[in-house]
Amino acid sequence: MDDNGVVYLTCDKGHRTAGVFLGRKHQFLFESGCRALLDDYTNEAVSSFSAALERAYEFFIRVTYRKLGLSSSLLDTTWRHVKAQSERQFGAFALLYPVIAGEPFVLPERIPQLRNSVIHRGYIARFEEVLEYAKAIFLLIRGIMAVLNEKCPSEMWAEINEAAQAQKGTVPADMEWTWVGVTQFDLTVDLTFESWMDVLKEPRTAAS
Repeated sequence: MDDNGVVYLTCDKGHRTAGVFLGRKHQFLFESGCRALLDDYTNEAVSSFSAALERAYEFFIRVTYRKLGLSSSLLDTTWRHVKAQSERQFGAFALLYPVIAGEPFVLPERIPQLRNSVIHRGYIARFEEVLEYAKAIFLLIRGIMAVLNEKCPSEMWAEINEAAQAQKGTVPADMEWTWVGVTQFDLTVDLTFESWMDVLKEPRTAAS
């Protein structure tokens, strides 16, 4: 999958087809982190989980702009000042979260602590602590999505649909394409972290 959320496939006869992923980037990154963890790549998993949470922040901000009647182009212009700095992105999110949720966002201290240790200091994370890290981030993202689904569902789906159309626009006009549905890790439905990990283990069991 490329950064636009598109997978390009070539069949045995040489026909090229594009699959456009309907999920948001935080969903794909979280799944990537889970798969890395299942393969015992703990530091790679921490990196993906951290990126997933940050992209969930951005998704929340984008939906909030819609709720406030502000244009996506205005956000894009503003976002360039913070897009390379995760702390500023979190600051923007933390200030906007109460506007929608009606309460402050609480980020457990262990989240930035492990992230910074792994990414900035080269700390080698143990499987058990990354598993707990993943569970914590899973709950944080689920909570963020639950707020959006309850407080501004129409704006949330408008953001998802607009982004999906933009993704489709990156596919060459003469190429056949199809939507790739989100069959796992739909954060708007009731799913535990353990059941999500079980979903990811199933194809491995079948392949073995």
